[in-house]
Amino acid sequence: MKYNIQLQVYEGPLDLLYDLISKQKIDIKDISISEITKQYLKYLDLLEKMDLEITSEFITMASKLLEIKSRYLLYKQKDDEEEEDPRLELMEKLEEYKKFKIASQDIKENVSYINERFYRNKEEIVVDEKIDLDDISIEAIKNILPYIFKVRISEEKTTNNDEKLNKIVRGRIISVEEKMTELRTILEENQEFMFTKIINNCDKDEVIATFLSILELIKAKEIVVIQDIFFDDIIIKKGSEM
Repeated sequence: MKYNIQLQVYEGPLDLLYDLISKQKIDIKDISISEITKQYLKYLDLLEKMDLEITSEFITMASKLLEIKSRYLLYKQKDDEEEEDPRLELMEKLEEYKKFKIASQDIKENVSYINERFYRNKEEIVVDEKIDLDDISIEAIKNILPYIFKVRISEEKTTNNDEKLNKIVRGRIISVEEKMTELRTILEENQEFMFTKIINNCDKDEVIATFLSILELIKAKEIVVIQDIFFDDIIIKKGSEM
């Protein structure tokens, strides 16, 4: 009798660690570094037994976990309250990852609103085809998502009725396909450009349409997005298929 074993695919070591912690149903700050290291290494061992490639980032994290485990054992034996818990850096990274995991999941769960045409007072976003976000990485969403929130907050603070009226008067249809074409045209003339260049003076609806077009182009490997520091401007570059 043959057994088919299906392993869950993880985007990176933090994705694996987050999943292991979630399955234990414990808070990140309550993690047992010994137990989580054991489970992490067990997963890598299973990959090795199945002759599956283990990328360097997973191996690096394994070494890091073993180092943290050793330091934590020494830390527990000391009475020095001023010494920092060796697990702290890892916990902070996992907490940050959790936020964006939840944010990306929210986008996937609410993606139905972008798979249908919908009308607003000022503009309509037209999605030409059903958008599948399953192949979009957490990192890609993490890079772009802050701009959606930034524009939303800016709009909510706008109290100038004349400005709002102008937006209604100049209402138009926003097509994701149109935005994708616009990005391709820019990249034909430039090797790279800043995200702020294409969202200057855009309202929330247009930023969302641009956001969706970028996700589609990332998925098609036509572009890559780079952000050195969180909330810094995003660099958009040509991808391998462009």
